[in-house]
Amino acid sequence: MNNKEAIQDFVTDLALRGYSDNTIKAYKSTVKNALEYCGKHYEEVTTLDLKKFLIFLQREKECTFKTINRHVNALRSFFKYHEMNAAEKIHLPRIEKTLPTFLSKEEIERLLESISNKRDLAIVRMLYASGLRVSELVHLDKNDIEGNMVRVNLGKGKKDRITYVDDGTLELIKEYLNERPDKNASLFVNRRGKRLTERSIENIIKKHVKRAGIKKKVTPHTLRHTFATHMLQNNANIVVIQKLLGHANLSTTQIYMHVTDEYKKETYLNSHPLSKK
Repeated sequence: MNNKEAIQDFVTDLALRGYSDNTIKAYKSTVKNALEYCGKHYEEVTTLDLKKFLIFLQREKECTFKTINRHVNALRSFFKYHEMNAAEKIHLPRIEKTLPTFLSKEEIERLLESISNKRDLAIVRMLYASGLRVSELVHLDKNDIEGNMVRVNLGKGKKDRITYVDDGTLELIKEYLNERPDKNASLFVNRRGKRLTERSIENIIKKHVKRAGIKKKVTPHTLRHTFATHMLQNNANIVVIQKLLGHANLSTTQIYMHVTDEYKKETYLNSHPLSKK
């Protein structure tokens, strides 16, 4: 089996195991670039070869430690699949945890008020109201919404779950769907009546954030962070938030506790009379 066949075999296995299209694409690219850099058959690649490749990415391509970690995980998966341990002895660089970016309540209101396009407003409201990942949103069909309940089919990790959406967003979605001429089962479509892509939604949000005059870098995932943060600020149970977000471990959700702690501190420093002296 040559390198190309080994990569394709690996990619096929990732697909069968339920990995997302984006992850598969990223892993394939990493492995392909690594083998090309090493200039060897994959069975001859050593740990030292892979370390040199990672140093190249760090120094020449100026990759961050977070990006290096993603490359290491891809290489580990590839060589483990082919029953090799060339990547097992590579230690992941330590990454300083950063708190997720989220919008304040004033910023989310400003963003929503600035959107006049019914479809775009429904998309932004849906992400903020439900905490969905953008990959989950693009795969929603019309019949995945039943009342206030949203069925997330085959979300991250291929685990189905239920989340919810408010009445105002539901009404907006109904109005948008009633105005659509196509018969596509997809919840959100482009001008040609085709299902929207993740990139399309990223561009939609970027456009409206700019129009709203918000200086933060806002992505679909920022709206998911905002959903979780605002729920916690309003004293929602963190275990419920975990289930709504679809986190496998509570520790993943607990980062939002730190976000709200910072928010409380900032609010205190900006509001208490003594803190201003």
